[in-house]
Amino acid sequence: MYNLFVTTISQASGTLFALGLLFSGISAGVVCTMAGQLICEGAMNWRMSPFLRRLLTRSVAIIPGVIIASVKGRYGLAAALVGCNVVLSVSLIFLTFPLIWYTSFNRYMRVRVDDADEPVGVIDGIFNHDTESAAAATGEAARGTISLANNWATTFGGWLVWVIIAFMNVATLVFLGLGIGGN
Repeated sequence: MYNLFVTTISQASGTLFALGLLFSGISAGVVCTMAGQLICEGAMNWRMSPFLRRLLTRSVAIIPGVIIASVKGRYGLAAALVGCNVVLSVSLIFLTFPLIWYTSFNRYMRVRVDDADEPVGVIDGIFNHDTESAAAATGEAARGTISLANNWATTFGGWLVWVIIAFMNVATLVFLGLGIGGN
């Protein structure tokens, strides 16, 4: 992609793409490190110094890339990157389906508030379903709770994007199976 940007647009666009890729990798590494910390400390009750934990998690993250780069070289690393992106893309459709599903329903997205007499504010009126009608639909009392469920426009947009991405993933897998689009 870097070479494509440099040859078709400009050197600056290639550099911006490379920097964006670098920063997204750094942010993904930080998020994975923090998630690993929460799992190790909360679920498994493992305690270790932050320096050792960061060193361990980043080593585990970088060792497969170093091995592939040293054994297969640049083209092997590019093939591994493409393979990882295909696996990630396909797996994300299975992860985002329940996310869109559950955030669309008031019965799953209802939270209690401390003072029911206080106005909920702009967020409930603009982004979410009406509290009274939502509570009547789910059989709950609206008093003391607010709905954080997606409104119909957000839900429709989420499902539309999900269907498009799922269709493109199926097409990608079919093309890969047929050997179309390979290097």
